[in-house]
Amino acid sequence: MKGNWTMKQLILISITGLLIFAGCEDKNSDINNEAQGKEIITHDIDAAGAPGFYYNFSSEAEVDSSNLWHISFQMISVAFGQSTYMMPSLVLGDAVYAAEYSDVTFNDLENTPGTFMSDYFQDPLVVQYSGTNEVLQYDMQSHTVSVKNPDRIFVIYESINHTTFKIQFIEYVNGIISFRYIGL
Repeated sequence: MKGNWTMKQLILISITGLLIFAGCEDKNSDINNEAQGKEIITHDIDAAGAPGFYYNFSSEAEVDSSNLWHISFQMISVAFGQSTYMMPSLVLGDAVYAAEYSDVTFNDLENTPGTFMSDYFQDPLVVQYSGTNEVLQYDMQSHTVSVKNPDRIFVIYESINHTTFKIQFIEYVNGIISFRYIGL
């Protein structure tokens, strides 16, 4: 009987250990998820008659285009030869300063870079389609749109509430964009 009791004790200790380990794992996952930022998935901006997607980081919400917004995804007119095409594009809001960083990961960027004031784009159009820092790119060969270099991190300072956010544009699929952000 003593051998059976020892086996039961070992099983009980093993199960208790696993439950404690699983409980610690869940807590760590929650902490890591907070550090990962808030992920946003837009509506299909490319659908017929669809409005652009306008986002306010301070209120953490999609807003109407007539409200204060910091970034937007819109279909913009682009001339190509003798034709004009509608292309999906990131558009920066009026009260926004933005800079791009490709030498740091989203998780490693913990504060506004000290060089931000010299790094921010003097021309906010550079993030739009065909700009030098475009976020959404069009591949002429495959006729597809994708996020250009999704490892890049953008830092956005909005001058009304004087807050700064880091943003990573993750994916573009059929008119739907996903990105994540968190305040710095």
